[in-house]
Amino acid sequence: MKTVGNDLIRSQLHQNRKWYIGLGVLLTIFGIVLLASLPFATLSAIFIFGILMMIGGILHLLAAFKIFEGGFRWLWALFGVLYLIAGYYAFSTPVKTAIVLTNVLAIILIVAGVIRIFNAILFRGLPGWGWTLFSGLLTLVAGVIILKSPDAPFWVLGLFLAMDILFQGINYLSFASYIKHEIPKSSAD
Repeated sequence: MKTVGNDLIRSQLHQNRKWYIGLGVLLTIFGIVLLASLPFATLSAIFIFGILMMIGGILHLLAAFKIFEGGFRWLWALFGVLYLIAGYYAFSTPVKTAIVLTNVLAIILIVAGVIRIFNAILFRGLPGWGWTLFSGLLTLVAGVIILKSPDAPFWVLGLFLAMDILFQGINYLSFASYIKHEIPKSSAD
């Protein structure tokens, strides 16, 4: 379709392609570095968690006294204080925080695995139910392994963070490649 809007979008994508490549390379390198040092990556994830909890606490306190009125104000203030305490706890005891978060993650994986297995059994007459069963079994086993592994708190959260950053980098590089090979610079091309 030949329109001015489409040509502007195509042109903008090609102009920004170098940024996608740069971000992709940096994120891929960061992901690989984090994969090589999972305890550091886990510690980074804990500190990010602590920062986000403290920001959440401040925002809840601001909301409590600037937006809400009446009895709900104190509920929002309580949540704000609890968020601040959780953020402080993450900074003051990162190892304990890693243990707690890893165990919560393992329990969530176990529950999700059981639910998927149950769904697969319920829908076993439908095509693809075997894949749902397989996915549920893998999720369940991953949760059990994480929960039973004594050193899991020192690598699991870091692995999730490193893999996320690595795949974001690969995604940006793939997008830049797609722009180069599949999107013409203008509708005339």
